Amino acid sequence: MHEPFLELDGALVRIRVPGGLLALDAARAIAQLADSVGAGSIEITNRANLQLRGVPPSLVAEVSDALVAAGVARPDVGADERRNVLASPLAGVDPTELIDPRELVAAVDGLLASDAADGVAPKFGVVVDGGGAVHVRGRALDVALGALRCADGTVRYEARLADALPLDSDSTTTLWSCAPDDALRVVTAVVEVCRSFGRARALLEASGAARAWEEIADRAGGALVAHGGPAVQQPWSGPSLPAVGVHRQRQTGFVAVGAIVRLGRLDATTLERVVALADRPLRLSPARGIVVTDVPESDAAATLAHLDALGLVTDPDHPANSVIACVGNRGCAAGAVDTLTDADALVDALAALPAERRPRSVHVSGCEKGCASPLPTQWTLVGGPESGTYTAHCDGVAVAHGLDGASAVALVTSGEVAQ
Repeated sequence: MHEPFLELDGALVRIRVPGGLLALDAARAIAQLADSVGAGSIEITNRANLQLRGVPPSLVAEVSDALVAAGVARPDVGADERRNVLASPLAGVDPTELIDPRELVAAVDGLLASDAADGVAPKFGVVVDGGGAVHVRGRALDVALGALRCADGTVRYEARLADALPLDSDSTTTLWSCAPDDALRVVTAVVEVCRSFGRARALLEASGAARAWEEIADRAGGALVAHGGPAVQQPWSGPSLPAVGVHRQRQTGFVAVGAIVRLGRLDATTLERVVALADRPLRLSPARGIVVTDVPESDAAATLAHLDALGLVTDPDHPANSVIACVGNRGCAAGAVDTLTDADALVDALAALPAERRPRSVHVSGCEKGCASPLPTQWTLVGGPESGTYTAHCDGVAVAHGLDGASAVALVTSGEVAQ
């Protein structure tokens, strides 16, 4: 096995959860394992995976073996770390979806864990989106497949390479698409072409887009078709709806109930109690939330109340939905500030403001690397260069330097330079 990833607070153990679908037995095993080894927080990442933070380094091998025994991880570490598949937390239950992508998610997971994917980089990832209102369009991994409806009424998957699925209709670029039954063949072709480069971006830089797509299309055996934008309709325009609160399911009589985990961190007891509420696998959200599906409509209010009582956030307008933070100097040597304390204070301060005065999004980062946020945010608080201070950016422009935590919180809540 690989050497553990060590941070200031101990070892960091990453747990891949392809498509964000976490079986209840697996979730329970993770919670019990975290508790038994004295790990710190259980973190939900922006790829809808999990991390156990603060694991004693001497127990990493024991933790890894336990995760394999619980069916959470693959015995081959190299194969397991490639299992990066991102999908909507409402995949298969969103009534607005064009296609249920769960079968494809499972097939892609198997492909990435197989010898056929040996050679691609550990961070190689695949987006699979079914075209619903709660979606993962706009997130760029190595290959993205997104359901769309063609002019003739058929549903196909559009394919993007090292690029996000667009949030709005884009007829200016060549669109590659495939039939749903051919989607796995297309991903397999991308993996085959990318193996010697590690990542799709490296392939494009070395070969150029035209040549890369030509080779992928050739390997896909005619499954990929190139056509222009007017031939299709984008399934959803604009950002995803939040997977928070109560969502009607396509399954009659049932709803999905979602909640944000504040700053993406929860303890083992809380995870176990969420498991106790569910009858189906939990859904992890790339917005660092948890969704409980197949809840009878009559139980929706009670489920919301239970999640609220556990300290989770079920209000889609709560500022916990828009504030993200890395671990900062509590766990990372590069962190110049205590991001978690300051981000927590910021959430409370924003909650006291009227909704119209709150920023769209805030990223509290311990250093310039910008971990924890894959997308641009309206406000970014960046730790350093002096320890204990932030530089504040609004819409990408630095607006203040040398702020302590309280001053940074005050600046963002004042909104004086917000656009």
